[in-house]
Formats: sequence, C-alpha cells, structure tokens
Amino acid sequence: MELLKSLLTASPLIPLFLCLALGYAIGRIKFGTFQLGGIVGTLFVAIVIGQVGVEVDDVLKTVSFALFIYSLGYVSGPQFFSSLGRSTLNQVHLAIFSAIVVFVTVWAVAQIFGLDKGTAAGLLAGATTESASVGTAGEALKSLGLDGGEVRRLEANIGVSYAVTYLFGFSLVVFFVNTIAPRMLGIDLKAAAAEYEKELGEIDEELDPGQEEAVRTVVVHIFRVTKDKAAGTTVADFEQSQDNLITVQQVVRRGRHPEVTPDLVFREGDRVALVGRRDPMVRAGDALGVKTGNIKGMGFVGETRDVVLTNPDLVGKTLQDLRTFVDPDLARALHITKLTRVGQALDLRPRTRLEAGDVMTLYGAPESMAAGAKEVGYLVDRSEHVDYVYLGLGIIAGVLIGMITVPIAGAPVALHTGGGCLLSGLLFGWLRSKRPTFGNLPTAAALHLRDFGLAIFVASVGLAVGPQAWALLKEQGILLPILAIIVVLVPIVSSMYYARYVLKMNPVVICGALAGLLTCTAGLNAVVARAGSETPVLGYTVPYALANVFLTLLGPVIVLSV
Repeated sequence: MELLKSLLTASPLIPLFLCLALGYAIGRIKFGTFQLGGIVGTLFVAIVIGQVGVEVDDVLKTVSFALFIYSLGYVSGPQFFSSLGRSTLNQVHLAIFSAIVVFVTVWAVAQIFGLDKGTAAGLLAGATTESASVGTAGEALKSLGLDGGEVRRLEANIGVSYAVTYLFGFSLVVFFVNTIAPRMLGIDLKAAAAEYEKELGEIDEELDPGQEEAVRTVVVHIFRVTKDKAAGTTVADFEQSQDNLITVQQVVRRGRHPEVTPDLVFREGDRVALVGRRDPMVRAGDALGVKTGNIKGMGFVGETRDVVLTNPDLVGKTLQDLRTFVDPDLARALHITKLTRVGQALDLRPRTRLEAGDVMTLYGAPESMAAGAKEVGYLVDRSEHVDYVYLGLGIIAGVLIGMITVPIAGAPVALHTGGGCLLSGLLFGWLRSKRPTFGNLPTAAALHLRDFGLAIFVASVGLAVGPQAWALLKEQGILLPILAIIVVLVPIVSSMYYARYVLKMNPVVICGALAGLLTCTAGLNAVVARAGSETPVLGYTVPYALANVFLTLLGPVIVLSV
C-alpha cells in the first residue's frame, strides 16, 4: 500500500489519468440494459483513489471545467437560440416550467431534511443528471466567504451526493420515460408512435410526389435507352413523367458527353446516369430502357455534404415544403439523405418540421451543392483545424463575464467561470452558425473538448473530496437515494401532465421531452427503442438544449438559496 501511495502521489497526472482509464472501463460494463457511463465511473474511482490523499491542482480543475462548459455552450448555441422562436414555443414553455419545479423541489427537500448547501447542489446535479451543475455550484461556494475547511467539506458533499444520486436519478428517468409515462398517459407507445408517423407522412409508395422527395435513400444507376422506351423523349419530359423524383445527371452518346439540358432528346443506345430515390429508380429504369453495368466514359462525380439550416424562411417549414421555397432546379439536383438535430438523427418524413441549426446531409453534383447550401444555410467546413484565436477569445470573454458581480439582497452575486463560459459558449457558437467564415471549431473537436474537460474536472473533484466522502455517506447514505427519487418524480410527473393537459402536446413527443428535460440521452434511446420509431426525438432536442443551460445555472442558485 505504501508503494502504491507513493506512486499515486509522485505525480498528479498518474492518479488523474488512472481515474479516467479505470472509470471509463467500469462505465462500459452493462448490468442488463443499465450502463454506468464513463463520467460517473470516473467519479467513483476518483473518490476511492482519493482516500490515499492526492493533491489536486486547482488551476488544472478550473481550466478543464472552462473547456467543458464553453464547449457545451458552443455546441448548444445554435439550437438554444433557434429554440426561442414560435415553432417551438410549447417546448420552451415546458423547459422553463420544469426548471422552476426542479428548483422548488430541491429547495423544499433541502429545507425539510436540513441538507447543507453542498449536499443540496449535488442532489440537483445527480438527480437531473446535469454534471455541469457540480462545477457551477462549487464555484459559488468559494464566493460565500467561508473558511477553507468548510468550503472543502461542502465541495466534498457536492461530489459524493452527486455520485450517489446520479445512479438512482439516471435509472429512474430511463425507466419512467419509456415504461411509466406511456401508461400514465394512457397510450401504447409503439401504437401511438406509429399513429404519429402517419401524421408526419408515411414512408411508402402511396405518397404524393412532394412527399416522396424527402424520404428515399439516394442511389445512382446507369441505363441504356432502347427504341421502344424513352428514345425520342426529352430530358424534361422524362423527369416530369417520373414526378421529378429522378434526375438525369449524365448522358454518354458514342463516347461523347452531350450537355444535359431540359430539351436534350434521348437517342437509342444512349447510356444515362440517373440519380434519385431507390424505389422510384426502379420505375424510372423501366421507362428509360435496360439497366447496364457499362460505366465506360461515365465521369459523373457525386458529393455528400452537411449543410446547417440558418435560412429563417425555412424554419418551421416541412421537408415537403422545400420544393416550394427552394429553387426548383436545385431541389431536383440535390437529395436529402439525413437530417440531424442536436446530434440526434430524425426520420425523413414529409411533414417533419425544420428548425434553425438542423444539419441536412445532401447528395448531388458538386456544382449544385454550393448554390443549394446558400439557399438553406451554410456548408459545414470539412477542415479539421481549430481556430484557437476564436476559442481563446471565447473563453476569455466567459471568464470576464463571470467576474461581473451584481448586488442582490445586499450580497455580491456573480456567474463565475462556469456560468460566464457557458454564456460565452452559447453566444460564440451562435455567432459561428450565423457567420461560418470564421471561428472554426469542428463538431467532433468541440465534443471531444466537452467530454475530456468534464472527465478531467470530475476526476479532480473526486480525488479532492475522497477523504471526506465516507463522513457524508455515513451521515446521509440511505437518505440520498430516497431524495433523488423525489427530485426526479416531482418535476417529471408534473411536467408530463403540464405538457399533456396545458400545452396539449402529443404523448409520443412528451416522452421524448421528459428525457430532454432531465438531460438524459439514455432515456431518449430507451423511448426510441420501445416506440420502434425516431419520432420521440422531435420532443427531445429543444428541452435538452434549454435544460443544459437552465440546470447548469441552477447550481449557484441552489447554493445561494439553501
């Protein structure tokens, strides 16, 4: 043990990265459908290793938390601001209502059971699975003028109560949203999702042309024109006969490439490259001639790019509306193959409504891609480089915002580094979405900074609070799980009925929204699996983006009010 202790205390990097390695390894273990996750696993390992007494650099902890919270805001910024519009007003209303109920519940529980500030803040973070609250609450403690020993004790209580209550909060949210909520709403989740899919537009052959455009996988096939089929037909007439679901991209005629124009006439023996949805392609091929594997002379180049929706004229419109609002030639030449919202893939259904910040994956000719992107928003930069000037300025702005103090009830109140970097991340992420010519921070890089920053921060917290952990567990160990259940059930049940009977939201959307309100992606995955449909995602994205902000800012509020 002495050898192990000397190794762990020789360098702070060894225990720090040992916590990450062991924590994420434990987090991958599945107990049925339950999985602890790397962050909570890291915290548990850190608390155990922290028993030997490991010194943690406060600067390292602050830097990692700043990177995490800024990246969280940066990724959420476009969706956060876009969610404040008319098309998602009900979901915004629901997120505000839920945050108020969460605060009142945690505050009331703290008063009734005599919880200290640290335990109450940890309860908030754990029960709502909002890890960022740990950091913002910890920063708020340091501004209260308490002595160092008391601050360390309360910080330890935040970490331990967060770790314990997270397990129960996480499990209850997952179980509630996919099993209990549908029963309380009086629905069969799978049947209700299927019915809602019909409202959004079925993915089948009976849809009208405008609906069909949005829902098929794009394929490229080559056909040889035969005399008894399309020979003598113009490109325009042929595409119109196929309801404009198929695009003629290239024609090879005796080794030459005539320009593909609407009035180009097909001749017998022409080889034609068609692009379009899979099922309409079969019908188009039958009308054109015979399929061929001869690709000699075919130089057609297709391109797949991600485009972020920022055009306000398209926000709130459905996928089938795109044909009306986008240039017809571009709508014909470009095909939507995927739609993603806050990292969640959505079904491509005709009446799925678009929101600012949605990412469309388009397929088509390179020359059409740039023009099409301008009508929708902007192309996602393929560059993997990070604009460190923009990143550095964003974090500096966050630190400066956090230093601003406002007197409330005679006491100076500030957002500190956590709240300031969250707000600057939201703003800088939104500005980047509006003007994508500067400030590149690829999504993959932003998500990595977010996850790595949080992991290092949580490990630092666990190592620091280890020696005080057992004291809190002995004092309130049995009580904490019970309180976690209360803090989950009161807001989630009240939010569910509020959404159903006041906001008149669809029950399937409500189940997804409940997972978003408590920032539980695993809960959404459980609802999607139980429903056999992606439709619950439509209720998840806006509440999730808003709850990440509201619950993070509630950390200091709980510390100041308890």
